Amino acid sequence: MKKEYFAIIKFPAFVSFSLLILTLIFFFIVLGSYHRLGLSTWGNILYTLLFIIIVILIGTWILALLSTHKKIKPRWLRHYLSWMMVNIYYPIARVFSRICFQKTETLQESFLYFNNEIVVTNYQGMHSTNMLLLLPHCLQSSNCKIRINNNIVECQECGGCDMAKMKALTKDYQIKAAVASGGSLARKLVNDTQPNIIIAVACNRDLTEGVRESWRYPVYAVLNERPKGPCFETTVSSAVINFAIQKFIS
Repeated sequence: MKKEYFAIIKFPAFVSFSLLILTLIFFFIVLGSYHRLGLSTWGNILYTLLFIIIVILIGTWILALLSTHKKIKPRWLRHYLSWMMVNIYYPIARVFSRICFQKTETLQESFLYFNNEIVVTNYQGMHSTNMLLLLPHCLQSSNCKIRINNNIVECQECGGCDMAKMKALTKDYQIKAAVASGGSLARKLVNDTQPNIIIAVACNRDLTEGVRESWRYPVYAVLNERPKGPCFETTVSSAVINFAIQKFIS
């Protein structure tokens, strides 16, 4: 439990410290300029604009933190927060994590966990079956004679990998499932399906890129397990997927 808590808190901590440092730097620059030369008309305009940007960044970030515990009702505001998360706050946190010599994988994992908190808070209990379970092709056994390209229905349920378990879950809950061999196909599947919620399974990097590219959709990210290395016969817990599905359709 303690390990999971620290995994989640790293991304928001990086963003919070980065915004604090940017704010302090701004005020030191303003004070230094004022004491040395005073502020010209253009200087006043520039610093006013920078101040407004900082206020927007901090205000939006506070709202993002609140959205992990309280549902944001206006749809446009949820989309705005999602856009800010993937296009502004994630790059800021990535720069700060590099300064602190943190691994990229650690930041990605924390970002995904934090995003999941927001998605669950704002979209749980939707009572909608317009859900897409997006799976990686590497979940399939390399010895399988059937190559699943897009549709999980092609799975013969031999039990040699976790595809059979995923197919069973989609049958039980009557939801859509698709297998993507790359980012381009995943984007096409999402655009064709237009789901209300996406449950995506992949590695840290692919999930992070997918969440950022699909910011218009709520994406609940589930990290796969890689006992044989990356992109080869990966696994995923059916209990975790079942938990995620129930969160959104119950």
